[in-house]
Amino acid sequence: MLVAAMALLLSAAHGAPPPDYRGRPFDDAAYRASLRAEAEAPALPFRAYTEALTLWTGRSSTNGWGWVTGGGTNGFIRLDPAAADGTRVIHAHAALPNYRNVAFGWQWSAPGDRPANLLDYAAVSFSLKVTGPQKMSELFFGFTADQPAPLSLRPFQPSFADGNWHRVTLPVRAMKWFGETPGRTEIRGFVLQTFVWTAADFDLFVDHVTLERATNAPAAPTLARPPAAAAPHGQVIPGRLECAFYDLGGEGVSYHDTTPLNTLSAVLNQQPIHQRPHATSYHWNFRRDEGVDVSFVKDFADLNHTNRYDPPVNQLYIGGTEDGEWCNYTIEVRRAGTCQIIAAYGNVAGARPLRFSLDGQPAAECPCPVVTGSMHQWTREEVGRITFPEPGTHVLTLHYERGYNLGYFDFVEVQ
Repeated sequence: MLVAAMALLLSAAHGAPPPDYRGRPFDDAAYRASLRAEAEAPALPFRAYTEALTLWTGRSSTNGWGWVTGGGTNGFIRLDPAAADGTRVIHAHAALPNYRNVAFGWQWSAPGDRPANLLDYAAVSFSLKVTGPQKMSELFFGFTADQPAPLSLRPFQPSFADGNWHRVTLPVRAMKWFGETPGRTEIRGFVLQTFVWTAADFDLFVDHVTLERATNAPAAPTLARPPAAAAPHGQVIPGRLECAFYDLGGEGVSYHDTTPLNTLSAVLNQQPIHQRPHATSYHWNFRRDEGVDVSFVKDFADLNHTNRYDPPVNQLYIGGTEDGEWCNYTIEVRRAGTCQIIAAYGNVAGARPLRFSLDGQPAAECPCPVVTGSMHQWTREEVGRITFPEPGTHVLTLHYERGYNLGYFDFVEVQ
């Protein structure tokens, strides 16, 4: 999907957006409204669902196979030997140093088998136990390895990692990724994944995976979808481009990120110490269901030292960057001409230049003139110039490498 998306961009004619580009401008006002609606929606208790289809259980089925990405030198996923009652459970293990991602996948359905369709049900449930001396703080569930918005278990089962068996029920309506990618609703297996900021050594046990129907709403659920953009032309140039306001569309369409988890909003910022009193849940949960790593400027991380430039507190930014990642922005160019590119950023030694493409064509190479020495040491500098040959709606692609925090870019007309 990623290769196809990039080929689409590179094949575009100069001066016009790619004709088949499926991304949409991000609308912050609509996003805030969707958060309010979600907060006000009543949460259904576990008893609101009843089991309708058993997908996998260690009592009656031992079919399938597993895989691990990451996990340290001794990471594994396998079927444990049968217990006294004959039950066999899926067992995964990982021993990780800090700043690591690990994913465990299990597939019980072969390509030729008929899979279950998520749209026929209202929730997925499974039995889970987490043990070990060092356990993760967040655990995410998805149906495929490339699912860009796996669900955190914590809002649905806060005590999932206390060492006991828990029944976890995840409503289908919370699975926003399927709204981004219609048709990806066939269920052949599952993926559990996490990102750890400190060392972790844990075991996961899974049994009794089922699909549920709502007892008070037998109709098929409506999968959550992102809000429609009220500003179809995107961010305005000349002007400020907010990095965290990249387009809607998902992995391989509006962005490419090397990990499907938003390791900042969905993991780091879920720790109480990072939910700063100067911010709100809007900031620490910002776009947590998408793959791009997004956070916000904090008093104790970004403003407790001398910066060349102090960014505004709560300024959203893209961080945790890795080589080869990119984001697309639908922009409205008001006037043709050349603009200075002035960036608010922090970076580490050896961070390679930023680059911009316009409608799929290389448009600017931006070596940062100042190396701040840390992603949390900020500066604001002119990093290059870019020419917009035509006014109108265009797709601007920001390509970035490892070692950056990126707040915004000011595009200032050159007189």
